[in-house]
Amino acid sequence: MNLKGLIYRELGEGLTEKELASLVEVSLHTITNILADKTPDDPAVWGKFAKYFRMDADFLRTGMPPHARTTVEFPAKTHASAAGHVQEFPLLRWDQMDQILTSTTLPKVLHAEAMIEATDVSGTRTFALKVQDDSMEPLFSKEEMIFVNPDLEWKSGDYVIAHHQDGDSEAMLLRQVKRIGAHCILHPLNRKYDDIPVTNEDAVWGKVVRLRKNL
Repeated sequence: MNLKGLIYRELGEGLTEKELASLVEVSLHTITNILADKTPDDPAVWGKFAKYFRMDADFLRTGMPPHARTTVEFPAKTHASAAGHVQEFPLLRWDQMDQILTSTTLPKVLHAEAMIEATDVSGTRTFALKVQDDSMEPLFSKEEMIFVNPDLEWKSGDYVIAHHQDGDSEAMLLRQVKRIGAHCILHPLNRKYDDIPVTNEDAVWGKVVRLRKNL
């Protein structure tokens, strides 16, 4: 049963949408979005539903059992080659980032899509990620692989992964962060998307340190 079906089951047991939102600790808008077939982008939201339904978050999202994924033990392997220092990094889905981003320490075991070897990329919590849409074209194409380091400080002009909340709506975004005076914006390179003001710098969760194609 998918998340929408689970929610309907709870509503069928007599809970109101508002009561269920309060129990899961998400917004009422999140519940109504899911019932309208708009699934959450924020991994933290999936984590809250998984906790409420006592399920694995990845299984709740994908329907795939935990053993169908790659289980990674840390520290990851490193070795020297003619091309330089080679390190393995976990390739995560967008809904898996909370395994790393919600803690300042690296977990001993991590669920990932695969392990990716890369040179000239550092960081104990660095991970790989595939671009999810066309909002950063032409520089970042959909499904292109990027590497994200959540421990590096960012500056104006850097490309980042940011958690954006607009009222009851939440999303994880790839954007360029720009400082304009005392304020920051999340800037998309594709003009069909809008700039977003950053109201809390903690919304920036990781700096993009490399494209797979060696930017």
